[in-house]
Amino acid sequence: MKRYLFISIALLLISSMMLADEGRKGQAGFQFLRIPMGSKQIAMGNSGIGSVSGASAMYWNPAGVATQKSFEFQFSNVSWFGDMSYSHFTTVAGIGELGSIGLGVQYLAYPDIIETTEQAPDGTGATFKPYNLGLVLNYSRQLTEKVSFGLNMKYISETIALVSAEALAFDVGFIYSMGYQGLQLGFAITNYGTKGQFTGSGLRRFILRDDGPPNQTPVPVLFESDRIELPSTIQAGLSFKPINTENISMVINADHTVNTFSANRTNLGTELGYKNNFFLRGGYIVNTDYNETNKGNFNFGLGIQYELMENFLVVFDYAYADLGLLDNAQYITISIQF
Repeated sequence: MKRYLFISIALLLISSMMLADEGRKGQAGFQFLRIPMGSKQIAMGNSGIGSVSGASAMYWNPAGVATQKSFEFQFSNVSWFGDMSYSHFTTVAGIGELGSIGLGVQYLAYPDIIETTEQAPDGTGATFKPYNLGLVLNYSRQLTEKVSFGLNMKYISETIALVSAEALAFDVGFIYSMGYQGLQLGFAITNYGTKGQFTGSGLRRFILRDDGPPNQTPVPVLFESDRIELPSTIQAGLSFKPINTENISMVINADHTVNTFSANRTNLGTELGYKNNFFLRGGYIVNTDYNETNKGNFNFGLGIQYELMENFLVVFDYAYADLGLLDNAQYITISIQF
């Protein structure tokens, strides 16, 4: 346990020094990958690297899927600022001694945008509808009674009018159960992979040469875009249960995230449960990107878990997130487990 803890802390400190770069804010592509999903963890201040399990773990820490022994389907949705809508569909299932597998789809839809050009800066009369897509395949397994491992492989695409960019990425995570008061340590590396580059007919232009004849034919020119990096992160988190009785339970999370294109972040959260059916949650995010100052933001939410019949569970989770200058976002997650 001590060796695992030491290695995790050492990796986090090294990555903090090497990867964090607040001066590069906004320079990464595929920013939709940073939108959190899973109302339970969001309500707890975007925390849960050490405690997450089931379908939600595919976003936060792929190792959390390893404890899934049955089938779970989960749908999450949030209406973000600017009339954007983000949806996440996830299915995970246990496959016996081989471990667990999962499949996820992330989709961010934008509203119609008016097309403008150099010749028509006020609009051509046409519109286009950008979108982002992520396909995620997960494999996870409990390596020992205390250690879980998980891996995500991702295909990512971003389409804007007549141009699009693609990339491949992976997430890898570990969760170590220390065996005391539900104490767990989680570690995850997310969104590491290839660079993307926009291509397509939208980068083609027809120009007239300055030194050409009066009746010249426009010459086609194809512009080449810069390659864009992924918004990679390294995360570590602790979780423990100071109260865990038949009627009352309590979970406390503390996470730290190292971002390659923004400031590091600390997330704190707690959950209070009653008879494993009703849950109240709250959390605080330190040093967010969407405030004029470096102050943090509070999140809160609730959850209801109900067994409709034997081995058939329905879960509803809600989260409210304060986005500072960007107002707020309300997340809904529905899960079915059987």
